[in-house]
Amino acid sequence: MRKQKRSLTALKQKDGKTKEYRNYEENNFAIDEEIIGLDSNVLVDLVNSEEFKDDLKAEVTFNILKIYTTELALSEARNVLISKKRYNREDATNGLLDILKEFDIEKISHTDSADKTGSGWVNKIKSEMRIKKFSTFPNDCKIISNLFIQKKINVYYTEDKDIEKAINILGIDLKVRILPEATNLSTKKTSKFFREKR
Repeated sequence: MRKQKRSLTALKQKDGKTKEYRNYEENNFAIDEEIIGLDSNVLVDLVNSEEFKDDLKAEVTFNILKIYTTELALSEARNVLISKKRYNREDATNGLLDILKEFDIEKISHTDSADKTGSGWVNKIKSEMRIKKFSTFPNDCKIISNLFIQKKINVYYTEDKDIEKAINILGIDLKVRILPEATNLSTKKTSKFFREKR
């Protein structure tokens, strides 16, 4: 197993002052190139928070082979942007299209077989853990199953801690990175999060 090393320097300006942040990461994951999947809440924050977008862009600079999401994740993201972030339909759609282009994110369609696998995961998981956001959990499992089966993602970015627990219960070979919700972050907290070793 080869150690992966990453180093990143980012400059941030606030109140007329420039601060330099350095991120050094070394881990034992046997991932030479990450194939990333994004959930709907990460897409929402990419559209809605310039700071979150800049920080995530710096995070995915190294060793990234490809980034994927699904049509269902995009549909959910658009609904959240409209219902909770006060975007109109056109601005929400255009914001998501801009993010897909800027990050070179490929959207995939769901398949019946992968959706069926995701539904099976829900049945297994709900008998083994308490799911805080159960109303969205079945769709989350369908999104992950489609990304994992069709595109062989090895890293999944989400803001839902239940997803990480679920992946562990299922024994799926998938690294989950929990990102903090952009609206809950100050500049200081954001930079600290992206500097921390994961």
